[in-house]
Amino acid sequence: MSVDLAAVRDAGGTVVPDGSGVTIRGWTVQTEKAPILRDADTHRFREELGKAKNTPEQLFANSRLVMRHEHTGIALSFTAKAALKAWQAAKVPPVKVLSAQTWMSTREKDVAAHQAAPFDYDWTYTTDYTGSMDTDSSADASGVEASWEPTNEGMDRSMLMARDPILFWDEVPLYESELDDNGVSQLRVKVRIMPRCWYVLLRFFLRVDKVLVKLRETRLFCPFSTDSTVGPVIREIKYSEGTFEELSKAGAPPDGAAYENADSAAMALQAVAPVGLKHLQSDKLVVKQGSLRMQPQLASS
Repeated sequence: MSVDLAAVRDAGGTVVPDGSGVTIRGWTVQTEKAPILRDADTHRFREELGKAKNTPEQLFANSRLVMRHEHTGIALSFTAKAALKAWQAAKVPPVKVLSAQTWMSTREKDVAAHQAAPFDYDWTYTTDYTGSMDTDSSADASGVEASWEPTNEGMDRSMLMARDPILFWDEVPLYESELDDNGVSQLRVKVRIMPRCWYVLLRFFLRVDKVLVKLRETRLFCPFSTDSTVGPVIREIKYSEGTFEELSKAGAPPDGAAYENADSAAMALQAVAPVGLKHLQSDKLVVKQGSLRMQPQLASS
């Protein structure tokens, strides 16, 4: 976590009392980072998920990022529990590691003869989670409704790349697994607050050694408006993936250091795009109060 107290003050914001975030232009942004969930609490967590067969070894069930707009009561949050509920609901077919593929190819007759049940559990924890949204009825504005709608609007990359001071920055791990030494699966969320906007990156990264790599990224961007008006909040969702064989044929590096972590994997996948690009969409947060649609107004800088 990083907080620039002087820059927050100069931008007209304040640091929340416990130092876990900032309030600026009508938004309160806070992170909470708790230890890995204890074994004694894991069973209860699985029950709350709906009797999950398993959970990642490193589970930060009490960590979160919350972005709350005070006037409307809209809250955007990112948690491990919601992400793993999405993982369960998706029912992604299980990935076979290279050793399992080899084993199956030499024992197909034996498996058939014993009528062995297929392994249908996604042990990679692949999730299509893009964050959660709620509204607080006790906020100043009553009867607020919010939804994501498709848009052609994009993020203001020039504002994001401007050399403005960073008022607040943090990275929150939500879960991670080493996949029984067969790779890595992790979900993390980063937040950055500047004087004119905020930016969030939620990233799911999967590498199954010698088999495939996946990157599912959700980006949210909000240039500040008036304190009582939300937005515009733009959300971009991007899925990139491929087997190492497919990516190598397209010119990407082979399995190895290029896919050591999410950042290096993102560069390797970007280098061969659109090969590996599986999904791309842009949405805009539309807010309605009663029967009126609230139109975002950019604040003067």
